[in-house]
Amino acid sequence: MRLSRSKNAKRNIVVGEIDKVTGIILPFIVRTMILHIMGTQYLGLTGLFYSILQMLNLMEMGFGTAIVYSMYKPIADSDTETVNALLAFYKKIYLVVGAIVALVGLLLMPFLPYLIKDEVPADINIYYLYLIYLINTCINFVVFPNKKALLAAFQRDDIGGRIHIFTQAAMYIGQAFFIWFSRDYYLYAVMMPVTSVLYSLLVAYRVDKKFPMYKASGKLAEESVRQIKKQVAGLMIRKVAMLSRNAFDSMFISAYLGLRMTTLYGNYYYIMDSIVMIMAVLKTSLAGGVGNSIAMDDEKKNLHDLENIDFMFMWIGGWCSICLICLYEPFMKIWVGEKMMLGTTIALMFAVYFYVLKMSDIRTLYSEAVGLWWQARYISVLEALANIVLNWLLIRMMGLYGIILATLISYFVFNFLGGAYILFKNYFTSGGMRRYILSHVSYLLITACLGGFTYFLSGMIKQDGFLGLILKGLICVAVPNALYFLLYFKTRKFKDGMRYLKK
Repeated sequence: MRLSRSKNAKRNIVVGEIDKVTGIILPFIVRTMILHIMGTQYLGLTGLFYSILQMLNLMEMGFGTAIVYSMYKPIADSDTETVNALLAFYKKIYLVVGAIVALVGLLLMPFLPYLIKDEVPADINIYYLYLIYLINTCINFVVFPNKKALLAAFQRDDIGGRIHIFTQAAMYIGQAFFIWFSRDYYLYAVMMPVTSVLYSLLVAYRVDKKFPMYKASGKLAEESVRQIKKQVAGLMIRKVAMLSRNAFDSMFISAYLGLRMTTLYGNYYYIMDSIVMIMAVLKTSLAGGVGNSIAMDDEKKNLHDLENIDFMFMWIGGWCSICLICLYEPFMKIWVGEKMMLGTTIALMFAVYFYVLKMSDIRTLYSEAVGLWWQARYISVLEALANIVLNWLLIRMMGLYGIILATLISYFVFNFLGGAYILFKNYFTSGGMRRYILSHVSYLLITACLGGFTYFLSGMIKQDGFLGLILKGLICVAVPNALYFLLYFKTRKFKDGMRYLKK
């Protein structure tokens, strides 16, 4: 079965972007309400608990991603029996994982006070609050997780996206209501597990209606189980590296610099991560189509697609980085005020942080479609270890600057360079890595020059407040994109990319 890749990608992007924009604006409003009504320590606790539970999510070990990857070929071959067996295996594994997460989460409770440098708010029992977050995490493992995996494998994330828009809107509206009228942080937190259950139930109902032929039944062949376990081993190692970028960062900041600094860092990270989430929709929307293409098309065609998609993605990523450079500080001044700003250097470092993260996105998309987690295991271990060690060393020497610098160094060396080496060694064996690296060097240098020029022009706007932000925003929209166009419009990648977009 050949999926309608362009059609699926288009509707996934439309629904996904609406979902992400909703998921940025509504929590932004709620976060602002907490900052001004309840205080920074509440957000600091939320950031800490999220970081702890992200670490617990390692128990999942990547089974979900491995099984979605394993579905690409049987879906392409219309092998319903194998897909059903994979769904049954997924359900069984996740029930076990959910139980383990709950147990380990409970065992961690006595250690919570040691991760908090400051005093907690007087009306908060950290153990009760932590339990609410833990329950919300476990729900995702036990309430129909295999139904969501089927949507991803069929490149129909738009179905879950529509449901997610509705349930997350209900959650944030409920949270805002409780913060404004009751000032009760427990009621704010309880909205998370309630809406998580609602989301999972609605997705399960919709999947059963859309794909009635797929039921969790049957048993996988031993060879398939062995292959999944091998992929999972590589995936788990990779997940450790991914979590070390944010979860460990927040834990180090909380332990060394306190809850207030955790919140201030979290504010800046939230803005950057909002743009990351918007771009993630583009990547996720293409995932099923890329997996289908890997299963059905040759290496040469896929390398051509990678280069074209990567070019378009880095244009968008470069433009977003330039916007962050120019607009971070004016926006933070309006949002949180000067007393909760961290300075121009931190803003610049976050813009660079964002760009470096985006450099590997499309390469990662192809690596995951090919299933190279096991081959990349050593690279992932080195990235995680480097980030943790550098966090520990640099936070002592440079404070908050050290945390961001540690992530930049470890990610660029091991994820970007190391990950590219793994992909071209194991799949694109006919070559192309040198061209890929040089392309990114070119994208980086051009973006840096355009960013500096745009920053200079926006700096000429002396107007403060919303008007100043809008004027600088207009410069950020017009100038870099016009210059990108002038530099690239005659190139093959631009022409091929435009043809791809028109589809």
